[in-house]
Amino acid sequence: MTIGDTRSATRFVFLQQAVSGEDVKPNAVSAKRHSYPTEWDGPDYAWDTYIHIGWDEFDEYVEEVRDRGGIIGIEPFTGEHGGWEFKNAHIHDPDHYNIVLGAMRRKA
Repeated sequence: MTIGDTRSATRFVFLQQAVSGEDVKPNAVSAKRHSYPTEWDGPDYAWDTYIHIGWDEFDEYVEEVRDRGGIIGIEPFTGEHGGWEFKNAHIHDPDHYNIVLGAMRRKA
């Protein structure tokens, strides 16, 4: 399956089908650690793929996912660490994987 951006031919996500359903195992939440170079100690939610998009296009992409019947499993949320602010939304796929749409920018 290929998911393409209808506005641009420069962004594509290529996915592979597992041989067996037993091979399908979404990631669990990562262990917290205090060794990151910022005050962040790791994600609060499990994710399997992270797709970084531009800050200004984030809301448009989330709405496009919704409009096309995608499942927003974790609604968009914001946060900050290490001089950066971020926005993330988790999309759940049919195999229960979490695909994060995320954007980051330097704090003003």
